[in-house]
Amino acid sequence: MKKLSIAMSLCGALFVGACDGAAKSGDTVVINFAGFLDGVQFPGGTAEGFPLKLGSGQFIPGFEDQLMGAKKGEERDVVLAFPEQYHAAELAGKEVVFKVKVLEIKK
Repeated sequence: MKKLSIAMSLCGALFVGACDGAAKSGDTVVINFAGFLDGVQFPGGTAEGFPLKLGSGQFIPGFEDQLMGAKKGEERDVVLAFPEQYHAAELAGKEVVFKVKVLEIKK
């Protein structure tokens, strides 16, 4: 029973994967990100310390999906295309790269 208490105090919960630290749907990842179109950073595509709840649909399709499984401190390139009907015409339908750093994962 002592091992169970230790596992719960270290992980905050007792379930498979509780201690692996990988982000999953429902978790909030705190991220820094910068968006690039054709290798040039575009205005409005940058934030620091941004809390994003995975699975919320807050960002354009594909962004949150590519952060599933990320771990604290990890850096990822999120590659996706903006929707054709995006409000910023210069980005509509264009493929971009977001450089993302995961600062924290809140379960």
